[in-house]
Amino acid sequence: MVWVWPVFLILLVPLLIVLFIVYLKGRTFYRLCYICSVFTYAMWVMYLIDAYDLGRNSILLLLAFSSVLMIVLGWWMRKQKVK
Repeated sequence: MVWVWPVFLILLVPLLIVLFIVYLKGRTFYRLCYICSVFTYAMWVMYLIDAYDLGRNSILLLLAFSSVLMIVLGWWMRKQKVK
C-alpha cells in the first residue's frame, strides 16, 4: 500500500485545481460534487484492488459490478426525479 498516498496526492492536487476552475467558470455546485464522486470512486476501486490483492478476473468482476451498481442507481435516481 505504498502507492496509495503518492497516487492520492498526485490526483488530488490537479483535481483541486480543476474544481476551482470549474466553480469559478460556472458557479455550479453540482459539478463539484460530480467530480468529487468520480475521484472517490476511483480511489475506492484502486484501494480494493490493492488491499485484497485481486487478480485479473476479480478486478474485471469488481469493475463490472460497480458499473452495474452505478447504472442502477442513476436509473433509480432519474425515476425519483421525474415523479
